[in-house]
Amino acid sequence: MKDENRTIIWPVYLDSKKTKSEGRKIPKEQAVSSPKIREITQAAKKLRLNPSVEKYKSYPTSWWEGSGRIIVDKKMSKKEVLIKISNLINGSRKDK
Repeated sequence: MKDENRTIIWPVYLDSKKTKSEGRKIPKEQAVSSPKIREITQAAKKLRLNPSVEKYKSYPTSWWEGSGRIIVDKKMSKKEVLIKISNLINGSRKDK
C-alpha cells in the first residue's frame, strides 16, 4: 500500500551520468556523479527526512544494477528534496 506521507528516492534520480530518459529527475548541472546510498541517506538525515534504506531494491528500468532506494518523509515536493540532497552531497564532496 502506498504511503502518501513518504516518497522514494532512487540514486538514478540524482546521477549526472544518466539522461532524463534513463531516470534522472533534476538538471544535470545540479546532479551528482554516481551518488551512493550512504551519501543520500546522510543528506536526508541532515534535512530531517527520516530516511529508511532498502538496499536490495532495483530501479525497474535497470534492474540488473541493484542500486537500492531510500524512502523519506514527504515534507516538500520531490524535486525540492532531490535538489537539496544533491546540493548537500556536492558540498560534502568538495569538503574532502
